Amino acid sequence: ALYFYDWNDCSIIRKIEITPKAVYWSDSGEFVVIACDSSFFMLKFCSEALETAEEPDEDGYEGAFEVLHEIPERVRSALWVGDCFIYTNANRLNYCVGGEVVTLAHLEGSMYPIGYVPKQSRIYCADKSVNLVSYSLDLSIINYQTAILRDDFEAAEQIFPKIPVDQRNRIAQFLEKQGHSEMALNIATDPDLKFELALQ
Repeated sequence: ALYFYDWNDCSIIRKIEITPKAVYWSDSGEFVVIACDSSFFMLKFCSEALETAEEPDEDGYEGAFEVLHEIPERVRSALWVGDCFIYTNANRLNYCVGGEVVTLAHLEGSMYPIGYVPKQSRIYCADKSVNLVSYSLDLSIINYQTAILRDDFEAAEQIFPKIPVDQRNRIAQFLEKQGHSEMALNIATDPDLKFELALQ
């Protein structure tokens, strides 16, 4: 089992019947990924549930965590960039925002993400011999996707001009998957994609 505790008084927050290989907290402390043998779970920590809840039972507070997504992928190594979970598996570097998995690169051999440099918009990975490789990851895309998933369309509109033009079709496909076909049609640049979206 996996136990979550309150560091201040060592009281139990929640016991989850699961056997994890690793646990990754986001910097904000709002999200946590529990990585298991063949999949990973993305959970949201509901701190307000603890404030309004009555006394916890022996397994802690029932509403302490909300399961957002289960992704049938193995995580070898990972880190968070904002609300974006970046991870490697056998041969790919991926990121996951709101249950959507996007492959950034196909890897040759085992690589481990070690950090993100916003000024360069690049994610750095290292192999076991500490050889460094970097991959392009534009933070504006992640911030836009996060805003859409949170239904913060005003913030998304402000971020949109920063997204590189060559990434607009990728954003359109993301919007379509989220059920925003009209928004996708307005920003798509590929004629075939525009036609496909217009038929919906």
